[in-house]
Amino acid sequence: MIPQDIQQEIYDHLDIMDPKTKSMVQPLLGQGSVDPETRDVLLAYYWYFILVLKHKESNIKAEDILLRQLRGLVSRQYRMNLDTVEKALSKQFRAKGYYFLGGYTLPYRGPYIWKRLERQEFDVELPDQVQKVTVFFMHDFLMRSWLHFETYGASGAGGWVKREQPPWDDGLYCVADYHDLKRLEDDAGFQISLLKHEAQHFADMADFPELESADLEYRAKLVELIYYTSMEDRFIRFIREAVNDSSNPHEYAAHLILKELSELVFNEPYVQDENRWQAIDYNVVREEARQLLAENTRCMGTKAEDRNT
Repeated sequence: MIPQDIQQEIYDHLDIMDPKTKSMVQPLLGQGSVDPETRDVLLAYYWYFILVLKHKESNIKAEDILLRQLRGLVSRQYRMNLDTVEKALSKQFRAKGYYFLGGYTLPYRGPYIWKRLERQEFDVELPDQVQKVTVFFMHDFLMRSWLHFETYGASGAGGWVKREQPPWDDGLYCVADYHDLKRLEDDAGFQISLLKHEAQHFADMADFPELESADLEYRAKLVELIYYTSMEDRFIRFIREAVNDSSNPHEYAAHLILKELSELVFNEPYVQDENRWQAIDYNVVREEARQLLAENTRCMGTKAEDRNT
């Protein structure tokens, strides 16, 4: 049973979520819920989000509470841990006509739950190859993990890649609400920050299957810098999000890129002054990013050769 004060925190938070999320979840959350089991799943995860994001509870304790809440909602054979519970939930949601993707969006756990998929095929130009990819546009979300909740719907993952991870088909999974699907060719955010970024992940997961998350993000962020045309398009954002914390792959990758580019461009260990970067011709950044990616690729190839000898 969720404590009354926590329930109130959840409902107060949901009151200021984005209108589309509210319209999707409100029919499920009240006492007259059209689907009480789904309501209980959503509330369990909302409690977890409140604990780790607002109460600053340890992830271990918060996950223990989450597990206790979810165990009673799945069959006995799936109650061992959160991974097995979420495996059962995925099947249960699919039977109801929803898609459920559990696991972590580091550093926290939190699922993505949506109603509809739309499929399109793309040939994506990358610095050293053309990657053929399938994009699945995801529509009508009930939940978009912890960051979407924390920011009241203002932010969140725009997509991800799946490769050889049944039951998911191989491809890029894209949050449709971020894009005008009728004007994708003119959408730099889609073409570069999602399509090229995630296509690089797809290629790297095939070529270098042992890469860690931070390494994948490092390479994909370099690809973004190569294809954008100004500091404001992406690099300034990388400067602002850079954090020397390897537990967060996105922020840590931005930190590594800023560190290496600072050494190459300014011959200094770490330059975060945006005005100094704005004074640099962006083509310099693009070319250095291209060289960093090429060097990293050579390094990965050398490691692969060493393993095979």
